Amino acid sequence: MRLRSLALLGLGLGLGCSDPEPPEVATTGTDTEPATGSTSPGTTTSAETTDAETSPPTGDGTGDESTSDGSDTGEPELDPREVELRTYAPRIWLTADEQYWPSSVEWAFPEQERFAWEEGRFWLRTLDPLDAPSSTLPFFAGDLATAPVYAYWADKGDGVVDLVYFVYYPYNRGKSAADTIWGNHVGDWEHITVRLLEQPDGSHAPSQVYLSAHGFGGAYRWGSGEIEIHDGTHPVVYAAWGSHGFWSDAGEHVYMSIGETVLGVCVTLVCTDLSDRTQAGVAWDTWQSVYGMDFFAQEGLGDATWPVWMSDDFGALGDGDPNVPGMGPIYRWGNPQDCSVLGIPIDITDLIGVCRLENGPTGPISKDTWGPELL
Repeated sequence: MRLRSLALLGLGLGLGCSDPEPPEVATTGTDTEPATGSTSPGTTTSAETTDAETSPPTGDGTGDESTSDGSDTGEPELDPREVELRTYAPRIWLTADEQYWPSSVEWAFPEQERFAWEEGRFWLRTLDPLDAPSSTLPFFAGDLATAPVYAYWADKGDGVVDLVYFVYYPYNRGKSAADTIWGNHVGDWEHITVRLLEQPDGSHAPSQVYLSAHGFGGAYRWGSGEIEIHDGTHPVVYAAWGSHGFWSDAGEHVYMSIGETVLGVCVTLVCTDLSDRTQAGVAWDTWQSVYGMDFFAQEGLGDATWPVWMSDDFGALGDGDPNVPGMGPIYRWGNPQDCSVLGIPIDITDLIGVCRLENGPTGPISKDTWGPELL
């Protein structure tokens, strides 16, 4: 049974574009799109992906590093928490024509600066200014080759463990309407949660999958058929073009209407439905690039370390130069909003419900997923 929750919790988490403009060479300070990002080694560009092409690179995913005859290979066994994070990591289908790919946060940091903004909390903004709310910069294209999935083991107690997989994108592209783009924002965080329940023998079994999109989300029962499962353990999800909201299948997904009509006549600047487009274009098997952490222990797993940006002490200067993104906590991961239209500095948010450039999103530490409830 599908447990879809459509309560909008805010527009700042992404209003991605469903109909991309033709790819052009990216320029600073113009309303052009950056060139399509390149895919990484190990990704596929067709829905006809074989198990041989997508199987995890290490054994059977159990963490047992011994050979079939019981001898020790000399490689350390994985932490059991990391084993489960890899075992249930999702396959994410991105559209073949995606232009704003994921990356690591470290890959995007050199193009941004950390600065104190409202209430003294530190935000990020681009080093090169955006001349217009729909302007793009070359690094917005992202780099799938460097992109990890930031995977958190979160023991909620009472036999409930949530595996929360966050994906970072340097940019979210908005919707095209009335000859402009609405709902852009620098920085984008989306997440998928797999809920595990403890079994009588102490092992864990999956029970639900949660997909985030645009400040709301949907939960699906494991094994219901509404979420495809690859190789028995990996949920298969679809990331929308430009906005990167997660959906359970390919196609067009209308999620919101903006503007206001009276007797069928639009009385605001824009009246339209906002929709996401998803496609089985490029398969990203995230279990090959897990950056594992324990959320409540606040520690990295394996070779990972707990990032300084995973702190809610948003006013802290951090270590070293406070303007360097990697030196301290980050409250919002992109430029402040710009609601101007046609160069006139007028906030029209109340007229249509969205700015041309939204505030950058908050990061993983600020999301509701860390509470006891999945929904």
